[in-house]
Amino acid sequence: MKRICPNPMIWHETFERLTKYAQSQPCTPPSPPVPLILSGWSFTNDVEKMHRWEETRKWAAKNGCIKLVSGISDRDFYFVEEPTSYVIGPMGGPMYRPWDFDAKNRPSSTQINQCMEILLLRWHEIVGPDLALITKPLSFTGKKARRLLVAVEAGTAPPWGGWSHLSTVELKRRTFTRFRGAINKAIALHEVDHIDFITKDKVEKGTL
Repeated sequence: MKRICPNPMIWHETFERLTKYAQSQPCTPPSPPVPLILSGWSFTNDVEKMHRWEETRKWAAKNGCIKLVSGISDRDFYFVEEPTSYVIGPMGGPMYRPWDFDAKNRPSSTQINQCMEILLLRWHEIVGPDLALITKPLSFTGKKARRLLVAVEAGTAPPWGGWSHLSTVELKRRTFTRFRGAINKAIALHEVDHIDFITKDKVEKGTL
């Protein structure tokens, strides 16, 4: 497990101690680095959090107050197996990645149909039984067919928050990463950049 940074509450408390210290001592820069908490936590990846915490440690060491950041218990730290480094989208999650902006050709109709057949046949295995009960892949959309449209049961919610937004809780947001990752692994020759959701009642009414 990789230690990233203190959990938000502890990071905030540490920042307040550092700020109080900076108000009574000449420091360079005058104030400690701002912690990535609240919206800063939601809209940054693990690497960015780790770098900001390292900046904080360096500031404390440079200004003679390293003891204020060195005594934090491991239980108060945020740990992950593999730090994320993808660009965070406007909803606070990995809606697309840096390499998704590279030029890509549209797959042939045969390839698109083959990928959809894989998803339809293996959906239960790919996304798991719980999500398979309330979702169903419909089609690839977009100019290059890099968006996947998925039908969902009205009145349900995914583990990552909602069908149109991601939770502010990191662990919950990661379930969307795994969801999309499982889909892209199953159709490795044609990865999708985006996943759009629509309720099944709208599909039946033809209001796509």
